[in-house]
Amino acid sequence: MLSTGPQPDQEPWRWDDHVCVYETVFEPFTLQFADAAIAMLGLAAGQSVLDVGAGCGGAALALARQKLRVTAIDASPRMVERISARAAEGGLVIDARTMDGQALQFADASFDAALSVLGVILFPDVERGLAEMRRVVRPGGAVSLVTWTQPERYELAAELRAATQAATQGTTQGTTQGATQAATEALGPDQRPAPLPAQLRYREEGDFRALFRAQGMGEPSIATVTARLEASSARWLAEHIGFAPGMAATMANLGDRAAGVMERLVHNLETRLGPGPIGLAGVAFVGTARVP
Repeated sequence: MLSTGPQPDQEPWRWDDHVCVYETVFEPFTLQFADAAIAMLGLAAGQSVLDVGAGCGGAALALARQKLRVTAIDASPRMVERISARAAEGGLVIDARTMDGQALQFADASFDAALSVLGVILFPDVERGLAEMRRVVRPGGAVSLVTWTQPERYELAAELRAATQAATQGTTQGTTQGATQAATEALGPDQRPAPLPAQLRYREEGDFRALFRAQGMGEPSIATVTARLEASSARWLAEHIGFAPGMAATMANLGDRAAGVMERLVHNLETRLGPGPIGLAGVAFVGTARVP
C-alpha cells in the first residue's frame, strides 16, 4: 500500500536546503502567477496584505514595491531569513516571520487582504489554512490563492517523465505528444505509481470553488493563467533540477539512473527547443474571493 504520509514538499524543514536554487530557477516562473493574484486583489498603496507560505519572498517583494504594508510568513526559517535579506537589499519594508500558516498568530481582521501563491495548497490541512486567512482579513477584504491545474500541460514534469521512461526502457520520447503521454504513466517498469501530488488536489475548478465556499466566502473569481519557466539552456535546467524538495526526492529515487535520465532530458529538450534558451509552460488557477 502506498504511503499516505507527508510528501517532501509538505515538510517545511526540507525547504531550508532549497532557498537559493528555488529563487533562481522556479520563483521567476511562479511570479507570473503571483502578478495575476496581486492584480486580482486590487489593493491601493498603504493597505495591509499578508503573504502565506511566502517562500523566498518573490510575491512579498512585488507587493512591497507597490507601497503596500506587507507581512510575509513561511514555516521554513531560512526562507524567512532570505525574505528579510532581500527586502533590506532592495530598501523595502517587509515584516517576515516564521509561522505555521495553519495557526496564524494574528488577531481577527488584521489585514486588508491575503494571498498564497502555491503555498496553502501544500498544507496538510488546506481548509484550515484558508480558514485562517479568512479570519485575519477584514470583512470586505480579498483572499487570493494560486493552485496548479491542467497537469498534462506542465511541460517540465511531462518532459522529466518522458526522459525517465526513455532512459529506463531505451525508447525515445522527444515529442510534445510523447512527453504528455509519459506524464500520466509510471516512471519505469520497476516503480509503482506515486500518490497524487498534494499540489494537484484542487486541479479541477469545481473543487477549487468548493474550497472557498466551504469557508463561507463569496463566490470566487477564478482565472486560468499560463506561465513559462525560462532557462538559459536545457543543460542548465538539468543541472538545477533539484529546486524543490519533491523534485530533489524524485531525482534521489532514481539512484544510479539519474545521470542517464538527465542526459535524456537534455537531448529531448534540445531536439524539440534547440540548444539555446528554452521555455516550458505551466498552468495554474488564480482564485480570489471576498470575506463577507
